[in-house]
Amino acid sequence: MAEEVQNASVNVPWSMLVTTLINGAMGFGMVLAVLFVTVDIESVLQSPVAALGFPYIQIFRDSVGSAGGATAMTVILLIMTVCGAISALATASRLIWAFARDRGLPFWRHVSKVQAGSSIPVYAVVIASLTACVIGLINIGSSAAFNVVISLSVTSLYASYIITESFLLYRRCCTSGIRARNSIDDTTEPGVLVWGPFHLPGVFGIMVNVFAVCFGVVVFVFSFFPVAYRTDAAGMNYSVLMTAAVVGFSVVYYVVWARKEFQGPVVEVEVSGDDA
Repeated sequence: MAEEVQNASVNVPWSMLVTTLINGAMGFGMVLAVLFVTVDIESVLQSPVAALGFPYIQIFRDSVGSAGGATAMTVILLIMTVCGAISALATASRLIWAFARDRGLPFWRHVSKVQAGSSIPVYAVVIASLTACVIGLINIGSSAAFNVVISLSVTSLYASYIITESFLLYRRCCTSGIRARNSIDDTTEPGVLVWGPFHLPGVFGIMVNVFAVCFGVVVFVFSFFPVAYRTDAAGMNYSVLMTAAVVGFSVVYYVVWARKEFQGPVVEVEVSGDDA
């Protein structure tokens, strides 16, 4: 979605940084408040709402002393969840549309279409919505199967981090480096990587990259481990199976079809009136 942001090379990094700091501070404060009002953890875990998977409702009721107050606080969480789901849907559909525009998805000609009147990628929104609904329905039949599917999110997230950070570290240390941003033409020259205005140069940037890669590798490896030493089929972590399946499908799809269509991300260049 950075393509739709003005001065994205500056505003997007700052928004990510500020969002992390604000949410981290507020989340830490919320954790302290919950720990302060949670007097008896065992009674909370044994409550009827905890059996349904919502122990925080019992914490609300114990802290305010009334069912009405707990309901009001739960409604606030529901509203926040709905708002977060809308943002997640917008992000997911935008990513699907962008990848389809770059010819990286099956049926990209249809998925990349944008509705003329509203400028909304309807097909991408429908795909993201149906995918979320299907994944949610899996939990009705089997919670183990549901956990198998969603386990892919952690490994995929950190795999994307490790790949990009590793290539950046390679360009820093094993090549001629990254070019300074001298002109707008540098950003469109093939094979040239230029610094944006928001970066950490020198040895400090390399240290951050090394730490990020090492941390990502540790989390990626341990994300395949089960949560308990002795486990069964229902509690087993099937992340490695899902990750291997997705990687295998992606490789086969690229070799058989996508390499004939996908040529890399589409670079949009603003043309001035003199060049038109």
